[in-house]
Amino acid sequence: GVRGAELLRAQLPKEDLVVVADHAFAPYAKRRPDQIAQRVQDLAAGLLDEGSKALLLASGFASFEARPETEGITLRGLECGLRAALAEAQGRPVVAVFSSAEVKPMVLAKTIRTLRGGGSVTLIERGEDTVTELLARLRGHAPEVAVLLLLTPSAYADTEAVRAEAGALVVIDALEAAADFLIHDIRRHQLLAHHGERSGRITAYATRGGTTGITREPLSTASVAA
Repeated sequence: GVRGAELLRAQLPKEDLVVVADHAFAPYAKRRPDQIAQRVQDLAAGLLDEGSKALLLASGFASFEARPETEGITLRGLECGLRAALAEAQGRPVVAVFSSAEVKPMVLAKTIRTLRGGGSVTLIERGEDTVTELLARLRGHAPEVAVLLLLTPSAYADTEAVRAEAGALVVIDALEAAADFLIHDIRRHQLLAHHGERSGRITAYATRGGTTGITREPLSTASVAA
């Protein structure tokens, strides 16, 4: 979440940003789908009640399995990475690296089938391999691969390190793509903030307590990143 806020701030320096890390309900992988869906919906509703004008989903579960219902609000998630990768590939093979702790393979496969334009997408689960080993592994699965998509946040934390070793292979970070899509939406709908000379603020919270209700406590962005 913090990295998503930093990506937004780099292009929208006057926007106030709120980051919510759902520590109290983590890990989502151990929850039932209906529980996750209700939780994400409640978190989104709380942010909208506080006046949020756009939402960036930095979680695989929130993006693909428990997308909240919002009306009239700009909402983007990691699915933007798939759209960007397929558009860049133009029918050539795409390899998407993901973590099953963040999204289920069957859900990803369904999302890929529903995207217009289709294209070949090979899913590879994140392992303990180095960047060099990852690139060798994905070329073994798809020798003609044109685009590598880092689909979930834990796929590879250092996107630039992957790009440095990828050579001619195009590397797309799904969170970067989601932020770019959201920024485009905000500008297109003329939702930019007007604070004069004041820079925007980043406020970070973590949920605490039990799994019912949502109580938040402030955190420094450094704490959330750690």
